Amino acid sequence: MATTTPNYGWTVPTSTDLVKDGATAIETLGDAIDASMNTALGTKKAGMILLNTTSFSGVASTAVNSVFSATYQNYKIVFTLTSATADTTIKAKLRSGVTDNSASFYNFAMPGLTNGGSAANESSSPSSGGFLVTYSDSTALNFSSASIDLYKPFLAVITTGTIVMTNSSFSNVLRANAGGWWHEVASSFDGINFISDSGNITGEVSIYGYNK
Repeated sequence: MATTTPNYGWTVPTSTDLVKDGATAIETLGDAIDASMNTALGTKKAGMILLNTTSFSGVASTAVNSVFSATYQNYKIVFTLTSATADTTIKAKLRSGVTDNSASFYNFAMPGLTNGGSAANESSSPSSGGFLVTYSDSTALNFSSASIDLYKPFLAVITTGTIVMTNSSFSNVLRANAGGWWHEVASSFDGINFISDSGNITGEVSIYGYNK
């Protein structure tokens, strides 16, 4: 038998071992890897679990249903665009089942700058239009994206979130914003809908659950 180097010293079979000894060593190796991974992660699960990836093409909106549950409290959402038929604003509405929540409870505050150093702040209170996700100039889509952390959407509490978005304004100027979302009424939601204000959009959205 031999051991791995330089880190964990797991027992591994060598080419000169008997078959039965090699099988025993493989079993021992599997147990050792399992134990080491659990120690390194502090849990038997990874930090984030991919729950859903939805690709959409030529649509005015794209909904991800039944993705939030009691299994996870908090979620990571990565939203990217690859094409749009018109200059557009993308907003998000929380939903239950297949029904969007369209009450005037959506608030956001997202300070930002253009690449020229000009202020590009965004805010809304309260509105029925949804949370701001990103903008897109139809000719400059390769940097229209958003990374969102959504907190406790499934629990019947006030849902909040943080967002970083990179996008192009309608005059093809690079903008970057970071800020927060707030749905001001305590409700339980199990899905989210991304909606284009004008034209159709193509891209992808992935949603991950955070393990505790």
